[in-house]
Amino acid sequence: MGNFKIREIFLVDDDPIVRMVAIKILKSIDFNHTVSSFENGQLALDAIKSRLSEGYIFGEDEPILLLLDINMPILDAWGFLDEFSELPPAVRNNFLIAIITSSIDTNDKIRAFSYADVVDYITKPLSAKHLSDFLTKHSLYQD
Repeated sequence: MGNFKIREIFLVDDDPIVRMVAIKILKSIDFNHTVSSFENGQLALDAIKSRLSEGYIFGEDEPILLLLDINMPILDAWGFLDEFSELPPAVRNNFLIAIITSSIDTNDKIRAFSYADVVDYITKPLSAKHLSDFLTKHSLYQD
């Protein structure tokens, strides 16, 4: 693959095997930027808020891709998205959120796209093709 137009990936999934496989897939497509993984939405949200309070510069050219599982303990995707939507637009605009889920419930897909910050919905199991198709669809790399 060419140059990625993503500065980092937030991988939010409670299943350690899914996280491990996703990282291996990202390496297989030559993604060599930072991958931050979180077991639930609360940990990811805390990381975003922590960066904000530490003066992390949001507003760079390349976004952070946030791959978000739906069903997780503590704070699931819906809770995360509700709280994320309360963050300032200057922060939210730095993220592209894609739901990654094994859910085949049409209502989950409809609900996911009811959030303005969600740009895509990817069905598990993740594969290099899923991620490559996603990156191509959203122009997140260049040859």
